[in-house]
Amino acid sequence: MNKISFKQGDCKDETTSIWLAAVLQFAEKLDILESFKNFKLKMKKKEYSVYQKLMTLISSIVIGCECMKDLNVKLPHEKLSANMLGMEHFPDQSQINRLLIRMDDNSISQLEKIHHDIFLQNSLSVNSDDEVVIDIDQSGLIANGKTYEIAEKGYFPHKKNQAGYQLSAAFNGNNSETVAMYLDSGNTHCSKRSDDLIKSVLSKYREHLNNGKLIIRGDSGYGSSDNIEKLSAIPNLKFIVKGYSTIKASNLAKNIKFEDYTQADEAVWVYELPSEGKLRTIIVQVLTDKGKLVYTTLITNISKSRMSATELFHYYNKRQTIEAFFKTAKNVYHIRSLRTREFYGIYSFLWLVFITHNIITWFRSTTLGDTELKTTSIKTLVKEAGTIRAAVTKKGNLFEVLIPPITKLAKQIIVALCEPKYVQLSFIDT
Repeated sequence: MNKISFKQGDCKDETTSIWLAAVLQFAEKLDILESFKNFKLKMKKKEYSVYQKLMTLISSIVIGCECMKDLNVKLPHEKLSANMLGMEHFPDQSQINRLLIRMDDNSISQLEKIHHDIFLQNSLSVNSDDEVVIDIDQSGLIANGKTYEIAEKGYFPHKKNQAGYQLSAAFNGNNSETVAMYLDSGNTHCSKRSDDLIKSVLSKYREHLNNGKLIIRGDSGYGSSDNIEKLSAIPNLKFIVKGYSTIKASNLAKNIKFEDYTQADEAVWVYELPSEGKLRTIIVQVLTDKGKLVYTTLITNISKSRMSATELFHYYNKRQTIEAFFKTAKNVYHIRSLRTREFYGIYSFLWLVFITHNIITWFRSTTLGDTELKTTSIKTLVKEAGTIRAAVTKKGNLFEVLIPPITKLAKQIIVALCEPKYVQLSFIDT
């Protein structure tokens, strides 16, 4: 990959997305892209290799393509980024379609391993001594067409009689890192993937587990007695899950006087059931907008000395970070658009989204970490920074990218790229 020098400059010719070029160079410098070069897929090479087609998909995610047709709209102008990846220009939609159609079970295994290896090498949470909290959850992807492979009718919130897929994921909210992912037909209950998600999490955070610094959070789908027993059997693992049955929660609440509850939030009260073992059960009483009292339980092995019942209620609610990630995946990375009707093609694209999200997260933390952009949302970076364009000139094997400071965001990008604290990226000041 040729070196790139980012500079501030006044230019009229807009030829490249500085966002895409900067993220790709960042990934290349960390050898992240190298991980894809040995990807095996039975596919004849004509003009483009499998590696280059995978890089095209990653580039399309970085730049915010909403569907396959966008590859023919947004990527043809990105000649600099294509050149960085050894191409004159990016392949068109039809060639990427063929790539996704060829994906199979072995492709999923390869992408899972690539994600795992990259994660262990670059993860902010794995390489931290701090306690790590992993949220697990499931989200539906609707696919109503009859030709979508293994798409089945299932539970999709606020969408009745729909067919599609269920995406199960593990996510580290503190560092915004994807940890694990599985895709199944739409009628698959989240508990089916509980063991797989936990196994994948433990394989990445062995040291944290051994030191008692790993916590799992899960909603009611993971709160069955069987699953709680499995979590309890893992030495040193801490967890907090919502109980599976609301009926059981209501029955437990019948003998609790209102004055015995502690108010935890507006219209929310908690009560901890007496217990002699390590497991604690918290009754959560909620007054709905319609004036009805509903009950749930929280089950945890986190000690009372560590968190009170009220603190546990608020701690559990922080698992909204994984729900926010699903929203980002659907509205920013556009996983609602399934890219293909082949199951393994959809599955492969989702793995590339999970990998690309981590690359963007690490880019934001590292390259933008000492700037005002360090807390900027992924949505803003992809949708707004991705539209900032700059002129390109070539001097030998060095590309100079002249960034016009015409907006506040562009000026912040200039500060981040032209005055880096991370010398490995080879960005220079004017």
